Amino acid sequence: SVNFFINHTPSEEWFLQQHLIRADLGSGISRSLPMSHRWLKPASGILKCNVHCSWVNDHAFCGGAWIIRNHFGDVLFHARDAFLPRSNRITAELSCILWCLQSLKDLHVLSCEIWTDCSAGVAVLESPRAWPKYHSLVDKIFDVRRTMGEISFKLSAVTANLVARDIAKSVTKDGRLTSYLALGGPAWLQERIVQEQ
Repeated sequence: SVNFFINHTPSEEWFLQQHLIRADLGSGISRSLPMSHRWLKPASGILKCNVHCSWVNDHAFCGGAWIIRNHFGDVLFHARDAFLPRSNRITAELSCILWCLQSLKDLHVLSCEIWTDCSAGVAVLESPRAWPKYHSLVDKIFDVRRTMGEISFKLSAVTANLVARDIAKSVTKDGRLTSYLALGGPAWLQERIVQEQ
């Protein structure tokens, strides 16, 4: 597991978070440069998984969703779940990424790109030592990742992650607390998925 040795006061952590969110984070976690504002098919033979966690506040249920597609843009699987309240948006997104990885591993999908529009979540995964508050979740994510094949985390524009966002928001906005895992694309978003390509 990752060793964490930096301790920050709450105000120092806040300033560090703001700096890292705005900073160019280098090449530890892959990013699309320039960032595309629409969903793009992955390279041939690559699977692309968009993930999102809809977080309202620290008292409300969170909605998580992921949708994985191949290089033709065909949806292989998609899933939704409701999570107990999380303290902040970063914790919610990291919890959702962990759930996504565990689900993909269970489905024997061991290599893919994970795309999220939570820039702070990507910052935590890229520089975990700078974010000791999240070390427990990061350790769990990396533990699952180590048992899989090639997994990369990438930052998506919000506009390129809309299907996953809409599925996740169906929990927080529409109260759809029933979890599911399904083959193919969600029927109620099928037209949107086709339009995205």
